[in-house]
Amino acid sequence: MTNSKLNGMNAKNLLKLIGVVLLSMTMVYGSCNKDDDPEPPPPAPYVPGFSATYYSVDAGGVQVLDFYITCTTDDWEMIKVEVVAPGGAGTETFTGNGTIQLKGDPFTFTEYFPKLGGSWTFNITGNVKSGTHVGESFTVSTSLSISGK
Repeated sequence: MTNSKLNGMNAKNLLKLIGVVLLSMTMVYGSCNKDDDPEPPPPAPYVPGFSATYYSVDAGGVQVLDFYITCTTDDWEMIKVEVVAPGGAGTETFTGNGTIQLKGDPFTFTEYFPKLGGSWTFNITGNVKSGTHVGESFTVSTSLSISGK
């Protein structure tokens, strides 16, 4: 073969290669569509703010704890509150029976708790009854550290 025939074949092959690359790029970029973008995740559920406090009470010569739970952000309907003693020493569950607590008003329990040092946890389930999140359900935890015995 002569040089001119080889150059003609190389030019044809080069043109074919460029055509294939351009066609591939058109197909790849043409298939990109904004409709294929994933939807943003839904907003996180609203969680009202709670705080816990306690008083140490002398009940017949034995020190016990009187806990108070306060919602600092909303009025709320108590569905249930689970009180977990330090180190898993016990769990008590209290139901609300439709009880509505006002923002800032402390809720106390119908019984006292043994004075155990450590972290007490309060798992609160309820419904928001005021503000922009009225009717939304929530589950929130708050903790309280008790020092010594």
